[in-house]
Amino acid sequence: MTQEPEALMLSGPPPRALERLLDESSAFVPPSRAFNDLSAEVACCRVEGAPHTIAEIVAHMRFWQKYTLALARGEQPSVPQHASEGWPSADADGWDALRRGFLDGLTETKRLARAADLSRLVRGTDTLGYELTLHVIHNAVHIGQIILLRRMLGAWPPPGGGDTW
Repeated sequence: MTQEPEALMLSGPPPRALERLLDESSAFVPPSRAFNDLSAEVACCRVEGAPHTIAEIVAHMRFWQKYTLALARGEQPSVPQHASEGWPSADADGWDALRRGFLDGLTETKRLARAADLSRLVRGTDTLGYELTLHVIHNAVHIGQIILLRRMLGAWPPPGGGDTW
């Protein structure tokens, strides 16, 4: 029996594809490389004209990562009423814990992408596969911002290299 096209789209791409897109060398620079050798001083430095620091972007990514993981656990977290509520503050004192928290959450997200039932409904008609796919896209947007800010701060590429096109 074949699935309807809509059902296929809601379940998301094959699990290994999601896992790879979350944090491996593929079409995107993985977060683990984008954060490599990033000091609190650089992460919290404000670039003229940029609305957020790198640390603030990572705090925002962590906020939505926690949201996605809560959905995966069967919880029903509420969506903020205003965009500003999804942008927690971040400072140099908390940078190492923030980075570690995000990378630990990334490990959990990759495990879900590999082992969980991606067709399971987690919110309305949205499946876990759909939510994880949104998470990958969200991360990709913000990793691009982080790389641009790092370049503007003279902190790119990190040791071990990175795309510089």
